[in-house]
Amino acid sequence: MFLQMRIFVLTLTILVVGALATEAAYSVGCFPANERLPLRSDLETINIVHNNWTTSRLSAAIARIFLEEKLGFRTTDTELVTEQEVFDRLHHGTADIFLEANPVDVGDLIEQFVTVERSILDVGPLGVYQEFGWYIPDYVWNVSNVLDTYTGFFDESVIALFHLDSVPVDFQLENITLISAFKSIDDVMASAACNSTLNATVSVTDCKAAIEGVITFMRNEAHLNFADDLVPLWTMPDSYETLDATIIRNLGLSMEIVVPIPSNLDKTQTEEALVELLRDSYAARKPFISYFWEPQYLFSHESPVKLRRVQLPDYDADYCNISSSNYRCEYQPNVMRKMVSSKLPAKNEIAFDLAKVLHYDENELEDMLGRMEYDGMSVDQAACNWVLNNFESMETLLPDPSRLVTPSEVNGSLRIAFVILAALLIAFFCVLAAGTFHYRRVRVVLSASPVFLMLMLLGAAWSMFWVILLYDDAPTDAICIARIWARHLGFSLVFGALALKTYRIAAIFNVKATKKSHQLTNVRLLVRFGEINLYVCAFLLTWTVAGAPTATTLVSHNNSYAVCSITWWDNAMYLQELAAMLGLAFLSYRVRKAPSAFNECKHMALAVYNWIIIGVILQLILNSTTGTADFYFAIQSLEVLVPVPIAILLLFVPKFYLTLRGKGSEVTTSSFRGSNPNGSHPKTPSDPSNSNAKAASGDMEMSSGNGVDSETGRPELSGKAAAAEYKNIRRENIRLMREMEAMRTQLLRLHNPHSGTVEVM
Repeated sequence: MFLQMRIFVLTLTILVVGALATEAAYSVGCFPANERLPLRSDLETINIVHNNWTTSRLSAAIARIFLEEKLGFRTTDTELVTEQEVFDRLHHGTADIFLEANPVDVGDLIEQFVTVERSILDVGPLGVYQEFGWYIPDYVWNVSNVLDTYTGFFDESVIALFHLDSVPVDFQLENITLISAFKSIDDVMASAACNSTLNATVSVTDCKAAIEGVITFMRNEAHLNFADDLVPLWTMPDSYETLDATIIRNLGLSMEIVVPIPSNLDKTQTEEALVELLRDSYAARKPFISYFWEPQYLFSHESPVKLRRVQLPDYDADYCNISSSNYRCEYQPNVMRKMVSSKLPAKNEIAFDLAKVLHYDENELEDMLGRMEYDGMSVDQAACNWVLNNFESMETLLPDPSRLVTPSEVNGSLRIAFVILAALLIAFFCVLAAGTFHYRRVRVVLSASPVFLMLMLLGAAWSMFWVILLYDDAPTDAICIARIWARHLGFSLVFGALALKTYRIAAIFNVKATKKSHQLTNVRLLVRFGEINLYVCAFLLTWTVAGAPTATTLVSHNNSYAVCSITWWDNAMYLQELAAMLGLAFLSYRVRKAPSAFNECKHMALAVYNWIIIGVILQLILNSTTGTADFYFAIQSLEVLVPVPIAILLLFVPKFYLTLRGKGSEVTTSSFRGSNPNGSHPKTPSDPSNSNAKAASGDMEMSSGNGVDSETGRPELSGKAAAAEYKNIRRENIRLMREMEAMRTQLLRLHNPHSGTVEVM
């Protein structure tokens, strides 16, 4: 007993937990969290209204699931009692969507608000037909094929069928016709009961009795004893104003109106009472015909009650006037219409498009009602079940929510700050240009080629217009074109000048290229500089003519902002710039052993590394992520504001630092480190008190044919620097002569046969 109790408690716990889990699954959303769009806060809430009956609630729930979970719109759901309230709210714009309007019930409202005032839009049929009519159970319908239409109810045997207490399984009506009746009588007349030739003793009384017996048999078989009876038709109370009595009278049917349910119930109770009556009668296999309607959960696949509709004369709007006393048609079928506020297209065009494409038929609605009735689902659960089962077909019809965007708010302060920073950098570059011109004769500046330093500063200043032109949050096509010229031509000026002057230094201090290096004058390099920038201008001109960037709209997180389009031309240019940067990195490696006056390899390498890394990172961020308009503006601005100033600072600050400290002319321009003036090797210690020895020590500068001016490719022959160079050359000649004399003396001693000792040099 205790074990059984534990099993019962455990089972009950599992059922409760399962029910709670199912309810929780539906409560948190129809689709899994990773398949739902986040609700947007930048748009107005969509207001759905419905009436206080189940089918209207289901349509509203389906619309809410699609709007919230697949389109990302916030919704409200309001239940109203009357259609007049619904149309009033749609008319004033306080409601947006109503999906179940019956034209028969609200025809006057549709005429007023849709046709005349046009404050409400009819966006098409929902797909659900509301059909009223006469229905019989399938076990009655299977008795005879004459029951397909109303004409079968003129048959006395059919009338008799509806007076049975129940319909036996496999029950069939006898199909007795006039021909079969006359044939039966003829058979009796020709038989021994009436034919004297076959029976000499037959009498008229005997023949009459035989014929009466056949007639009685046929009357019983044909149920002619019910010929004067009527078929009871179950219908609704008078308050429903059905047309059943009019149809019966005008078609001349042998039927009578019966209201089998109380008349003092409200609408919901009346419908439930009729449904309960049909359910009980079906279970008892009672023959009945009843006024009923679709959609209704009794017609769902899960329903144990199977009803068939009796075909009445087809409805024709031209000939079937309900107000006519000779109405002889079936009930008018009512297709549900979808109504939206005329303000909805401007408020949310995506929700408006969804209202137009949302569709399901009465069979699908009946299955949803059956889920609620037989599986215990709520309205939301039944709606979710339909959405999940039909989402594959509905997905192709859903509008694209990304089309609905709101203009992104631009942070004016951020843009002003970036533009001011760009302007300050331009001013800073101008100051550097003035300083370069002023100190152009100082060795550390002179050896770095002042002309190309000025061109680098020009390119850096030119690049800053990339940021200044970005200030406008609604760029035009002309601004987009100007921006690419500022960005890429500025790069060409900066790194073209840096690459050429570095190339000259690499050529000068490469022994194999010494003769060629003397030809790399400023004029020749400026010609090559012009060729490089001419190519860049030709590329930019082709880009401008063939595929110029245009002002377009970028959408990010449903926010839109105007930007300049990015095409494969951008990628082609960035790849060329990347290749140029890698080439410059190789040049900086080749000049790593140049004298200190020319050796910018460390600073150049840092500038190139910085430019490549920052550029690649920013491009990855820009192409792989999206953000606000300010985010887009900031990332694009940083492409110039970070690497360009850093490169300029790395290349100019060390020069100006030495110049301002008075050491700008103390840098080494020679690649040779000579010996001491006493003829010893440079590594041999010398007397530190000897100033001449100190000057001619290992720190002595020697050109050896390679100490040349980077501006002209020729030796420096002017000023104090030239005098010092000549003095060093004289000292070196003296040292070489002393070493040669010392070596000659040693050789003479080594090969003298009169010497008894051998001196090792």
